[in-house]
Amino acid sequence: MQSRRDQVQAYFFVVGRLVAGLMHGKPDVPEHPNKRFNGGTFLGVLLAGLLVACFGIFGMLFPSGNNSWRTPGTVVLEKDTGARYLYTDGQLRPALNLASALLAAGDSSKLVTVGRDSLTGVPVGAPIGIAGAPDGLPGADQLNTTPWTVCAKPADPQAVASAPTVTLRLDQTGGMPTPPDQALLVSTPDGADYLVWRGSRLHIADPTALEALGYNADPPLRVSPAWLNVLPVGRDLKAPAIADIGQPGAVVAGKTGHIGQLFELRNPATGSHELYVLQGGGLTPVSRTVAAMLLADPGTKNAYPDASVRPIEIGPGDVAGVPMLNGDALSSGLPGSPPALTDPGATSEPCLRFSPQLDAGRTATLLMLPRAAETVAMPPSGRHVEGATADQVVIPVGSGALVRSLPTPDATPGTEYLITDLGVKYPFADDSDVGALGYSSVAAVGVSPALLALLPTGPALTQAAALTSQMVGR
Repeated sequence: MQSRRDQVQAYFFVVGRLVAGLMHGKPDVPEHPNKRFNGGTFLGVLLAGLLVACFGIFGMLFPSGNNSWRTPGTVVLEKDTGARYLYTDGQLRPALNLASALLAAGDSSKLVTVGRDSLTGVPVGAPIGIAGAPDGLPGADQLNTTPWTVCAKPADPQAVASAPTVTLRLDQTGGMPTPPDQALLVSTPDGADYLVWRGSRLHIADPTALEALGYNADPPLRVSPAWLNVLPVGRDLKAPAIADIGQPGAVVAGKTGHIGQLFELRNPATGSHELYVLQGGGLTPVSRTVAAMLLADPGTKNAYPDASVRPIEIGPGDVAGVPMLNGDALSSGLPGSPPALTDPGATSEPCLRFSPQLDAGRTATLLMLPRAAETVAMPPSGRHVEGATADQVVIPVGSGALVRSLPTPDATPGTEYLITDLGVKYPFADDSDVGALGYSSVAAVGVSPALLALLPTGPALTQAAALTSQMVGR
């Protein structure tokens, strides 16, 4: 009787014959059918093991990672976490922000991005940097040179605690410029009235001037002082002081005139109407605006002791022999005639547009923008001062501006600033710090200090401050 062992051996014998017949064509071949297959498999596993061992030994002797960045002054960005480092003195110094890392490296810095494995084993020093410096920097090709637009949003008359606000825009916006012969009547929260005319603000210092110019029936638009402060200060709208008013003066039209009287010279040949005021030295030409304010001034009554206050009509022959004086001191800087008032309406808001120039041109253009354009505005990231800085800013994401403060058109260039899309300006100490961030001082555009004052000021961007070590913990 066959045992189980005999049966197993018989089974493998039959299987071996079948495999030999299939592989060799002869079931009785003496060579084992799997000998070559098994040998090849064993040899392949052996070679694979040797290769793995070789690579393992190489990896131990030469650790993995990119080491080409290990040059002093290199700014390293870890691509996995976004951490910033400055490689110096054989160690990595963590930087508080990208601006600090670039400033610390200097204007010859190199920026590289590496993986975490490439930083393994490199000593890490104490953090350095400027607290509050920008981490997102606009590229040199993203520096904004478009006009600056400052918009005033009036207070909501329906709200009890509403206050006027200011929006600063550094984007391309439309708007309809107002005609040059129109002006805007505004007031500040403290009750002061101003006339915005041809890029300047004229303070209406005398309440009688409102009535004299025909503006007493038009309520002024209440605006923030921050909006008005960006405009150059013009002359006060008030009647000029006339010395010795009421005293006898020159003889005009055969009569002795009184100093302070107004005369209207009509020339039928040319159809012209010219206005003059009698001063101690003779007749001085005045504009219709100045004449209107003089007529409304209570002190002018002293020049008309026996008559009503009005211009005295004269002809060309009536001024023969009367000295003519220069009237620039009385009328320059003021509208020739009272300008018509523009009304923003309920759907628009008044804006002032400035074009930054290398020659410090700062003429403002008054225009109207739809209020819907303000929906994309956001508060600036820095400290806000009510009535001094902008309540909202509009700067396209990823862009910014490189500007230079220019106090006056013929002044020496002042401090340079970097403005980021967060609505904060950061001062530079010198041109080398500007170059360290990848910019050129030549590209800086001139902006008036009044406009720059709308933005909160961040910390100064200097290499010395960027190299300052920061405490970790307490």
